[in-house]
Amino acid sequence: MKNSGTALARLRAALERLITGKPKIVSASGKLTLNRINNEAGLGHSYIHKFEDFVKNEANPAIEKFNASYDPIRAKLFQSQEKRSEEEKQKIRLKKEIKLKEQYRQERDDLKKINKELETQLSSLIFRLYELQEQLEDKKIIEIKK
Repeated sequence: MKNSGTALARLRAALERLITGKPKIVSASGKLTLNRINNEAGLGHSYIHKFEDFVKNEANPAIEKFNASYDPIRAKLFQSQEKRSEEEKQKIRLKKEIKLKEQYRQERDDLKKINKELETQLSSLIFRLYELQEQLEDKKIIEIKK
């Protein structure tokens, strides 16, 4: 396997980032699992299981040690104080952008509807003005001078 060396290096780096509490891809909170290591490394589904030596000798002992000292309350406090990972920030920005786009589209559609109603009303008024002018032309108004 040509890419196995780079994949193994990515797994080791991901394990180290998760242990230190500074992941780039996954959330910093939660217990350590093989799946989280795999996701942090950016590998395919269950790819970590292809490296049996890494799982047995490095990952499992580190997982047991980390999870034994894991305190969810302290982790939540630490996470709220710690800055979010770059990917989480991007996801939040993306959600905000999507929400704003939906809001702008809704406003645009509402304004188009209002504009159409105003155009209808204006054309109706212009036609009524035309009718009134026609009626006035038919009647002859004479001014009487004193």
